[in-house]
Amino acid sequence: MPDHLDSVKALARSFRKWAAEAVDAKPDTAKSHTSRAEALEALVVEVEDARHRLRPLTTEYGDISDLPPSVVAELNLTKIDELEQQMRDIVASGDGAEVGLDPIIIELWRRHKVSQPRRFIMNKLYRMAQKGIIQSVEGRKGVYMVPKKRPIFGSWDDDLNSDVPF
Repeated sequence: MPDHLDSVKALARSFRKWAAEAVDAKPDTAKSHTSRAEALEALVVEVEDARHRLRPLTTEYGDISDLPPSVVAELNLTKIDELEQQMRDIVASGDGAEVGLDPIIIELWRRHKVSQPRRFIMNKLYRMAQKGIIQSVEGRKGVYMVPKKRPIFGSWDDDLNSDVPF
């Protein structure tokens, strides 16, 4: 199944190409094409980041979402709780920010029409934090977060010492 982002990436490449072709003859058009390409590329980055943050929970075997149901049925895995997945998605949608218990309860209802007692949700969140699915914010009760993904590679000059004159 083709990914729609591939189409967006191709369109951004086309805008870049059109901008390069029009840079001498029509600078305003080239500037417009460049800004559209940048907007599309920013969209791709944002969607890929959202996909990464909201991906399904993995087991110790890695992500098994690509396996057919017949293979998954043969594995000796504990089932991932659907409510845990929903609550993790809600906390992850905070994009690294702290999310309290009340917003989680509200979003569970708004997104999934799930209504559970407050104590049940608190216990579930506590167990999720113990498993490492989410993080409890130190010093604050009922506040959780999923840390933002850190880039694997930093800027090219992250390791340079600014005191060295050359």
